[in-house]
Amino acid sequence: MNGHSDVVMGAIATNNAEIYEKMKYYQNSLGTVPSPFDCFLVNRGLKTLHIRMERHMFNGLQVAEFLEKHPAVQKVIYPGLKKLSSI
Repeated sequence: MNGHSDVVMGAIATNNAEIYEKMKYYQNSLGTVPSPFDCFLVNRGLKTLHIRMERHMFNGLQVAEFLEKHPAVQKVIYPGLKKLSSI
């Protein structure tokens, strides 16, 4: 989410009560909560997330289209890739 490689942050989501209680205990006992500055850094990165994802998708599609036409490549599986005629 950050996009600047200057902070590491994550999240855990579960619908399992036992896992939730263990993670809640670890968070409290180990202090695994982000600092205000870490939150600032991630928030800064979120402001450009949509632009970065659009660029990732565009670049990935360009690579997939190139590979699809390459004679050494038999098959390309990529979401959003228009299928060429069957080989």
